[in-house]
Amino acid sequence: MKKGLFVVLLICIGTFLFAQENPVCEWAKKKVIVDGNASEWNLPLKNYDTDTKLFFDFKNDSNNLYLCFQTKDEMTEAKIMRSGMKIILSNKINGKHKSIIDFPMPASKSAESKDEIQPDLMATRPNRHIAFLSKDTLMEVKGFATENGTISSQDTTGIHPAINWDSTKTFTYEIAIPLREMFGNDYAIKDLSKGISLDIVINAMATGKGSKNSGSENGFSERGRGEGDRGGRMGGSGYGGMRGGRNRMGDQENGQLQEDRSAMFQKAELKQKIILATSE
Repeated sequence: MKKGLFVVLLICIGTFLFAQENPVCEWAKKKVIVDGNASEWNLPLKNYDTDTKLFFDFKNDSNNLYLCFQTKDEMTEAKIMRSGMKIILSNKINGKHKSIIDFPMPASKSAESKDEIQPDLMATRPNRHIAFLSKDTLMEVKGFATENGTISSQDTTGIHPAINWDSTKTFTYEIAIPLREMFGNDYAIKDLSKGISLDIVINAMATGKGSKNSGSENGFSERGRGEGDRGGRMGGSGYGGMRGGRNRMGDQENGQLQEDRSAMFQKAELKQKIILATSE
């Protein structure tokens, strides 16, 4: 009896793991408005990745693939805003295709494209949000049928991302990607069951004295070192100086701060295979 139950348990676990590795998109019954507001999604988002600290989900209809990411982790949010995030889509529908979206672009590349200075991460969090929403209006795309190069992120007729924050300071990233851009105009709905590979890369923050506008060994301004305790903090971590703070915190807290500091300068990556829905 026990052996039988054990076998059934293994089968259930195997089925669950398979479902998690290759989830099928939900068919978008209602129009998804890409505006950084996750009201069209079932919350909390059903998937979570420990490396990127992102909750995520996906939907599609006959025209678009929709992706949604959320986090309340301030370090992850800061890395995305400062160093950028890359979405890589690979598929074998109508031949092998690999498409890449850089949005947000790394701050240095974004500033270079628009002749603007890099965002000030020592500003208060609400001010950083306002500055980001007003300035980050470009993205870099390649490998798509018609849209390639540096294009506007605010054009709702094609590839369209949007980032925003809600009243709980939850960071939401939505994006609509036209299927015709990924597969070409001659794709068939039935072909979508072949699936696609999704790779999300959150870039590491730049380090070294050679970093643009660094002013210090880790790419943060010296001004931040003095202002970390006067409101130039990112949450309770005090990202301005990123020092251990042994006089203010216990060994356990200091150890966590050092771990967080190290993670800021490491790339985080999410890999996921998904199968698109072919009907409701």
